[in-house]
Amino acid sequence: MKNSTLSRRAMLKGAGGACLALPLLDIMGGCNADLASKPQQFRGSGGVPKRFVVFWTPNGTIMQHWRPSGSESSFTLPRILQPLDPHKQDIVVLDGIDELSAYKGPGDAHQKGTGQSLTATELQEGDFPGDAGLSAGWADGISVDQAIADVVGDQTKFRSLEFGVYVYGANVGSRISYRGPAQPIPPENDPTAAFNRIFADLEGDPEAQMRRIAERKIVLDAVAADYQRLVKKVGAADRIKLEAHLAAVRDIEMRLETGGNVGGACEPPMLGAVADPLKVANIPKTGKLQMDLLAMALACDLTRVASIMWTNSATAKPFPWLDIPEGHHELAHRGDGDLDAQEKLTVINTWYCEQFAYLIEKLKSMPEGDGTVLDNTLLIWVNEHQKGNDHDRHEIPYVLAGKAGGAVKTGRWLQVPGDRAHNDLWSGCMNAMGIEAKTFGNPTYCKSPLALG
Repeated sequence: MKNSTLSRRAMLKGAGGACLALPLLDIMGGCNADLASKPQQFRGSGGVPKRFVVFWTPNGTIMQHWRPSGSESSFTLPRILQPLDPHKQDIVVLDGIDELSAYKGPGDAHQKGTGQSLTATELQEGDFPGDAGLSAGWADGISVDQAIADVVGDQTKFRSLEFGVYVYGANVGSRISYRGPAQPIPPENDPTAAFNRIFADLEGDPEAQMRRIAERKIVLDAVAADYQRLVKKVGAADRIKLEAHLAAVRDIEMRLETGGNVGGACEPPMLGAVADPLKVANIPKTGKLQMDLLAMALACDLTRVASIMWTNSATAKPFPWLDIPEGHHELAHRGDGDLDAQEKLTVINTWYCEQFAYLIEKLKSMPEGDGTVLDNTLLIWVNEHQKGNDHDRHEIPYVLAGKAGGAVKTGRWLQVPGDRAHNDLWSGCMNAMGIEAKTFGNPTYCKSPLALG
């Protein structure tokens, strides 16, 4: 086994020119060869690379149902965060961080809250219309995910991957990731397009790439024999990874071909994962596929930085699958005394928490090194506001998950006292990822990196 020469980037190729990347295997030497050019701090236990993932949602939350009770290490999760109860030892509920920079510069509250979520830098002047006659341009700095990708992104096929769920338009309210000042990165809304880009052979004309969706099942059957031959060469731990990987690929592929309902009554084949990724009723199906693709891209080490943006800032879309016909933004602007709106906003945020818990569980289900992919990941749930009806950007409701290879101490409700800006959170995250950073974004708001360990 020691003499094996399998490459970390080994690919199993099948009919139609498609290829499926292998997960990280012990037989590959723990990726040490490919990581040799990077210092140890960019790796977790066993030489496994660290990952950074952002999970973004809009319009604030209901703090009385979000804030835990108890102490730092012995706390009770409230209603909104209850879906995370099975993962309490894998999370940090981060309480008390302010988005101070988002009170400054051009733009309305939603433009500032979104554009500065990951950049911690004021927006540029511009012509994107906002509320009350205000306007703004793009963010005036790099986002934290891209700052991390600048350091670790050269080790993978994709320096970063940006997923969207019903993110429409091209304006400051529909972008969270920036390569630099006024350099927004659009998220990919279509799981089919994401699958083709990440896992299919990208050479050839676009029409030929789309035709590969219809050929995928044949591809999977063709490569199955290759997997079986490889299984005979690896140990028990690698065999489990390979079997789980092939099952995950098949699961996503079947849903892309049938539009969902795997294990149940299948619908006729559709174009892509859903008939229309920008149809409100398809948001749950699209979001789950996007999270599955994100998780697999991490497990295959095709990227170490990713984000998923759930709808636009100030989205007016309803939640029919939750029997909520009103738009999210409209509900968020109702007064605190409107009990119907408060209840519906609690239901919406609980549903978002269920999606976050799904992604946590997905990453936990993938064995890696001495633990799981989640153990080597820093996943953070970010909101544009704390409270929607007054656009409060103090005490933003952050939740972290994963240990970043041991750099983050989880199982905590971390209450941060006294005017700490999210600039310090992002420099702290960079340090946890092994990247030395004393400040991030506009240094005016920086005190010191937030200690997460």
